[in-house]
Amino acid sequence: MKTYSNIFRYFNVITTSVQQHLPSCRKPTCLLDYFALLVLSTLLFGCQPKVFLMPTPVGLQPDGQIFKMTGDSQDGNLLYTLYATNRKPYDKLDDSSGYTIFPSGALELGIVVHSVGDKDTTWDDLQKQSLKNDRDKDLLLNQEYVKEMVRYDKDDVLNRTSSRADGFFDQINKNIARSFNKDILVYVHGANSSFYRATAMGAQYFHYMGHNSIVLTFSWPSAENLLKYKTDVLHAKQTVPAFARLLKILALHTRARNINILAYSAGAQVVTPGLAYLRDLYHALPAEELKKRLRIGEVYFAAPDTDFKPFVKRYLKFKDLVERTTINLNQNDKILRLSSIQNGVSRLGRPNPAELSKEEEQILIAAMKTPRLDVLDVGGSEALRLGGAHDSWYNHPWVSTDLFLLLFFNASPEERGLEKFYFQNGAEGYHFPRDYDLKIKQIINEHKKDILPKAEPGQEAQS
Repeated sequence: MKTYSNIFRYFNVITTSVQQHLPSCRKPTCLLDYFALLVLSTLLFGCQPKVFLMPTPVGLQPDGQIFKMTGDSQDGNLLYTLYATNRKPYDKLDDSSGYTIFPSGALELGIVVHSVGDKDTTWDDLQKQSLKNDRDKDLLLNQEYVKEMVRYDKDDVLNRTSSRADGFFDQINKNIARSFNKDILVYVHGANSSFYRATAMGAQYFHYMGHNSIVLTFSWPSAENLLKYKTDVLHAKQTVPAFARLLKILALHTRARNINILAYSAGAQVVTPGLAYLRDLYHALPAEELKKRLRIGEVYFAAPDTDFKPFVKRYLKFKDLVERTTINLNQNDKILRLSSIQNGVSRLGRPNPAELSKEEEQILIAAMKTPRLDVLDVGGSEALRLGGAHDSWYNHPWVSTDLFLLLFFNASPEERGLEKFYFQNGAEGYHFPRDYDLKIKQIINEHKKDILPKAEPGQEAQS
């Protein structure tokens, strides 16, 4: 048994040692009428694939400053993040938490701990291996512990809390106070994703932000099966009010400077209508007042799998509530091509401008000329050589680096080394230049002083 001392430091309401809890496999039931596909579906979809640590973002070096700022958060190979979910929980014999694939009327928040590599991996091992471009072995993320700390039922008043909830939010605020990054990142996963996979992806970003950020994964009830995409679409739609409640809770009970949102693929089907829902919910409030109340900062759509045309109307509703919206698109994305066929309309991450009216097109072009809406054409960036990739935001070191700089420093595309170009209709977008790997290292070196850990009195910070 392994005792994780940092749980007491991070969340002092927990008083027990941590046991490892790995998600169980779930066999799909929708194929019972299709005997010919039964064996294949069991092999392909009976268990969610494991998550291995993503490739090292370019520019991060073993002597980089970001990992020198972690201070007392170093605890071997463990990653501490938060979660929120509207999945229905299932009963477990021990004191941990587990969740089904079914929607619930309640919203639960808690903590989740992942380990990286094998049990003997140390902090030094993890830092060294995670920053290598040619790793000795793949680094598996294991879910070690899940604990629900706060529960809000559908009709609960959000500004009321219990002593347990107060302790949970107080600890979050203490962590924010001592972190370099004062924002909270909310990661919203895509379709066909288990609770484990979703939270493990969030944990990766916690690690590569140098353990200097608060990361919360919003795990909506995906059916965890590629053949149940329509179920995921339905569950995403049902999840919109729960997501809006989460944003209100974080704004009410935390002292985060901003609440940033990273939505992957079908996660956009939760986030886009969720933000528009908030505007409708508080339609009587001036946009500036609601923006100040919610404190939503960066909103990043990674390969967004949501209807393109309705996005324009929704964006017009929420654009004044957020600091900036960024869209990562790839016209060659194979997953979004299939989704377009299945849904009958193009996707935001692989848009067809012909679907828009002339008025809608002009509105979108005007919005893209402002610093409030950025479009990154990753598929059109020839140097990336993405082909039909759907996962470039974490699986390509250049794209993940750009995302880190956006979320960590709220930097503009130009400040992040990207180049402006123009689409055929005159809309502005951004590409990755061919020499991005050299350019970004120069940018990081030039701004290294901005992320140096503060020296103790009488000492100089290391360079």
